[in-house]
Amino acid sequence: MRAWVSHRGGKIVLEEVPLPKMLAGDVLIEALWISICASDVNRFVHLPHDLQETILGHEFAGRIVGVGKNVNKGFIGQVVVVEEHYPCLECSLCLEERFDKCERQGFLGWRKSGNPEDWIRNGAFAEFVSVHQSCAKPTQGIEKLDFFPSLAEPLGNTVRMERVVKDKCGRMPGTLAIWGGCGAQALYMVPYFASKGVKDFVLIYRGKPAMMYMKSCVVDLDASFCFVNCEDEPGLDRLRKELGQEDGFISIELTGQEKVQARVIDYASPRGKIFYYGLPAGKEKVMIPGTHMDIQAFVTGRAGVEELNLNGVKGIRVMGRDNESWKETIETLRTNGQVRKEIMKPLVMAGTTEYLGDLVEYLVNNGVRYGQQPYGLRPAKFAVIAEKMMTKL
Repeated sequence: MRAWVSHRGGKIVLEEVPLPKMLAGDVLIEALWISICASDVNRFVHLPHDLQETILGHEFAGRIVGVGKNVNKGFIGQVVVVEEHYPCLECSLCLEERFDKCERQGFLGWRKSGNPEDWIRNGAFAEFVSVHQSCAKPTQGIEKLDFFPSLAEPLGNTVRMERVVKDKCGRMPGTLAIWGGCGAQALYMVPYFASKGVKDFVLIYRGKPAMMYMKSCVVDLDASFCFVNCEDEPGLDRLRKELGQEDGFISIELTGQEKVQARVIDYASPRGKIFYYGLPAGKEKVMIPGTHMDIQAFVTGRAGVEELNLNGVKGIRVMGRDNESWKETIETLRTNGQVRKEIMKPLVMAGTTEYLGDLVEYLVNNGVRYGQQPYGLRPAKFAVIAEKMMTKL
């Protein structure tokens, strides 16, 4: 099969590679719809875990074209969106078939699972991907609703975040502060949280183009929006008072940036909550103030800690999806036309997989930003479709 192979240093080359190996419980998926995650963009130059080469791409949907010997052949032909974290099959949770809770997960294109029989499985910058059958989530036809189905993966992060926020707060908060509130992930979180009852958003931004673009995206939402620069401490002080948040904001931290971490805690003090999701760019190590914990280890779960006590403020990690959030994600996309419309807004179609090399070069130089007037370089979700899809249009 053909695949775009990423080499350390940022070079990506179209190569002929072997078809993926398969275990007995795997399915073989033909990648048809591929969107580019910002976390992969960070890895184009600095490949994960000191790899010298790999095949990236973990936001995708496609069609099952083959199955392992323990999988029902009736699944062949089914359209699925893929969970990129795949199970080791050996830990106690996997043995209970709770594969979404696996303690030693692999990650497509990044790392193999804890199973010694496993290998670093290729991602969707290839024609075919093999993964455990539990990771293939039926789309239930969302691809027929003017919707790019791989976007179910990033929306799934938001769906799980909403569930955790509601659970930890006891109810859905009326006011929500989002650090990085005009970035790419916020373009999913804001409309979804608005659909769940948040009425006042404090969107804390860094770049003016992102802020201007977000303002244009939220005009149809039933909520109020306050936009404030992350350096504007008087503005944040004023909003905290005006919105009755003297006990501290309920905050979502999406930036992973060192310079804002102390402010995130300050504006959640004395009794607010911070839901950590954002990761630092590249290999930068960012510490959570007042702890010996770096954000990467905390958010990804490698530290083995779910919550932090930050002088009265609760810090809670949220990362990835589980079976429950996948189910709710697909149901939301199947039934909620406004959510589908809103999260399609930042999509930028970049052609077919034939042009993935050019797209990667652009992303290495510009990040996940797209030049659009009158905003300038605004946040974007770039996507391609398989070349063979063009022959069916």
